[in-house]
Amino acid sequence: MNPLKFILTFLLFFFLHFSILAQYSFPENGLVFDDSEVPRVDILIDDASLQEILAWENLQNNEEYPATFIFTTSTSKDTVENIGFRLRGNTSRTAAKKSFKVSFNSFIKGQKFEGLEKLNLNGEHNDPSIIRSKLCWDLFRWAGVPGARSNHVALYINNEYRGLYINVEHIDEEFVQKRFSNDSGNLYKCLYPADLQYKGDNPDVYKEVIYDRRAYDLKTNTEQNDYSDLATFIKAISFNSGSAFECELERVFDVDNYLKVLAIDILTSNWDGQLNKNNFYLYNNPCTGKFTFIPYDLDNTLGIDWFGVDWPNTTLYNWYSYTWDDRPLMEKVLARPEYRNRFSFYMREIIDNYFNPDYLNPYLSEKKNLIASFRDDDTYAEEDYGWNFVDFLNSYENALGEHVKYGLEEYIGQRVVSANNLLTAYNVAPTVQHLAIDWSPQEVIFNIQTQDDGFVNEAIFHYQVGTNDWQEEVLQLNADGSTVFTLNTNETALLTYYISLTDDEGKQKDHPLCQDATLQLGYLPSPDLVINEFMASNSQTQSDEFGEYEDWIEIYNASNNPIPMRGLYLSDDADEADKWQLPFYTLYPGEYLIVWADNDTEQGDYHSNFRLDKDGEFLGLFDSKHNNLAPIDTLTFSAIDTDESYARMPNGSGDFELTTSPTFGINNNPVNTEQVLVDTKFLVYPNPTNSILNIRGEENKSFDLEVLDARGNLVFKQKNKNQIQLSSLPKGVYFLKIEGNWMKRFVKL
Repeated sequence: MNPLKFILTFLLFFFLHFSILAQYSFPENGLVFDDSEVPRVDILIDDASLQEILAWENLQNNEEYPATFIFTTSTSKDTVENIGFRLRGNTSRTAAKKSFKVSFNSFIKGQKFEGLEKLNLNGEHNDPSIIRSKLCWDLFRWAGVPGARSNHVALYINNEYRGLYINVEHIDEEFVQKRFSNDSGNLYKCLYPADLQYKGDNPDVYKEVIYDRRAYDLKTNTEQNDYSDLATFIKAISFNSGSAFECELERVFDVDNYLKVLAIDILTSNWDGQLNKNNFYLYNNPCTGKFTFIPYDLDNTLGIDWFGVDWPNTTLYNWYSYTWDDRPLMEKVLARPEYRNRFSFYMREIIDNYFNPDYLNPYLSEKKNLIASFRDDDTYAEEDYGWNFVDFLNSYENALGEHVKYGLEEYIGQRVVSANNLLTAYNVAPTVQHLAIDWSPQEVIFNIQTQDDGFVNEAIFHYQVGTNDWQEEVLQLNADGSTVFTLNTNETALLTYYISLTDDEGKQKDHPLCQDATLQLGYLPSPDLVINEFMASNSQTQSDEFGEYEDWIEIYNASNNPIPMRGLYLSDDADEADKWQLPFYTLYPGEYLIVWADNDTEQGDYHSNFRLDKDGEFLGLFDSKHNNLAPIDTLTFSAIDTDESYARMPNGSGDFELTTSPTFGINNNPVNTEQVLVDTKFLVYPNPTNSILNIRGEENKSFDLEVLDARGNLVFKQKNKNQIQLSSLPKGVYFLKIEGNWMKRFVKL
């Protein structure tokens, strides 16, 4: 080992800390969604491209065109080059005041603006007040429902003022990461006719394409394309017997969050969402194993009507009757007495705290004053329905006719009166509203928030460690219904637990409902993987599949068994073990996996969200969250020069040694190129790949190559080649046969 540059391996921490959250995070508005002013958004785009975007025959085209994005506030001005720009929406595409999508990463992989990949600029052509969707997004946020951030912006295209727009946060991996502290679950965009009707146990039946897209469109984990979780959720909705329905549904769905969504949908008359089997998202949170309902597209609300329905005076408990077919989730939830009571409780809370004239009229007045001058200059807002600036001002209080049947203040006042008259008496059972768990090898800390319409009289924590006897701990609740319970243990065992609550009227409920919760304590044995070699500054050693020389990390399977990598993590931060999740890949004995540490996840599944620091830092490989992110292989390294690597000597087991002859993807033991070729015969890289596969053997020699599928069937042959093009090959696992007998497994992305 070089005495001047050395590496220190160590067992990670004496304390590993992470949280499993049952509640949602709500990011600050930040620069992009600051609603205390109206930022200016400029789009600079080639005139010919703009004309193509706006041409009538191209209105349904989602092709993105390169443009420049400029974001200006009272204190800053930021420019982003080479963004993607296109139309968005459905009916708004034919409107005079169109809506647009900005994609920062379309032409420059990994490019973001203020941590965002995309923005939605909505023209709100149906809404004369240009405030309805913004108000609804704020209502969801106030009620604790995960929803998009939004604000008003003044849009200019090629220095022409296109009007006052609402800037709405795009719902994607970035969105769920900020709300759920993870983004590895399945996110589905649900569009018409997404009615959540049960169609059978086969997950593939929910992949059907309607109107040239899926009604349930998977937006994450698309390579796996696994709809089994959605099929399980929809099957749970199909249960008909009373208590079984609650048990099955709560096992896979955050019902309390949904009841809040339903209450706000009904109060705001959001008829173009779940009522119209349209415009919502479902996210399966891997930390809880439950789906969360996320609202989306909220402009047809608060008195906007196309069907002759008097929306502020509609019913509360059978709102689904305003459709022509079944809405099983809505109908079955409200048919259960406990859910109906809790729905009433949430609606009462929302009306008393937010949805009332005393709270909302000053809010509306403030927003109107903020945006009025921008609407006064907005000529595009007048072209669809002829609304002028006076109509904009009047629309906050009065109806304008046609599809605008109510002014905003008029609608809110009438809906509150109607809802108060229709709300029935309720008595809810106590519930655990939020549960956060902090774990270390020495203790588990449960942060518990209970809720009831009266007060929780008794709370008992029931638990079993491993096969030991069940124990009980009476919890002392604070005045707000919260408490903290600490369980001291250093065992490696499964903790099984539930919390029973009883309120002041004797109503009782367990959390979780109908089943015990489990939590793994301590560390189970981890797979025999090692960080085998890495480079923190690469200028010429080996390029990735895009021809870029990036930092890289080599992981080696030192065992005698295949190791599935599902749920494992790499991180350069000792306090954030789950910083980047490895892709779903099985590493075979003696096989190497290369991860490009380039902070460019848009380039593929094997590109991490961090870079390595050539001046030295922490690097760690961690097990799944099920095993409490147990450290598999962790280290800190000191400064390293460009094109040097740290490699384990002997390969896969020894200490790290500094080398100026990196052995990318192959055995570290050889000390010269000639020996490398003798021991490994051939070097095949990059692996995995999405396009080119290189084969290196004896210098300047080409080979006869055969590509076989996973079953050993011949896919194609090539002669006298040392590089093959795989772009047209379907994704999957293949084998490369070289010179008729030497086999190498590779993955096509």
